[in-house]
Amino acid sequence: MKKILFLICSSSAILFMAACSTCKPVLYSNNHYKRVGSKQAERDIQTAIKMAKTQGLDDSSASNRTLAKSASRSAANTGVSTALGSASVAGATGSGLSFLIDWMFTSKAPKPLFKKHVELTLRQQGYQVLGWK
Repeated sequence: MKKILFLICSSSAILFMAACSTCKPVLYSNNHYKRVGSKQAERDIQTAIKMAKTQGLDDSSASNRTLAKSASRSAANTGVSTALGSASVAGATGSGLSFLIDWMFTSKAPKPLFKKHVELTLRQQGYQVLGWK
């Protein structure tokens, strides 16, 4: 019983952290990318993201806020089920499963203006952005 509740709580916490993470641009392996290498390209991506944040652009998406609310509801339901006993475990499991499904099928892409800023910064350096993942 305690193992099930621990598993539910742990899973909710992991999913919450994953839901709040921002996706990153995927770069095309053009001549510039090949010349600088993948490690430098990753540093350039991180620098472009920091620059966009420094400009006051928000990298969170509306879906991340929705998922954060869903995660907090799941955690609250799990806490209630712990207090009430095994009769409520099914409800907490159901809400945890609901959160998992929301997380799997909701886009976590940042706001369009943030993406555009990062893409422009990378393009000026010689990279080609294929998309975000």
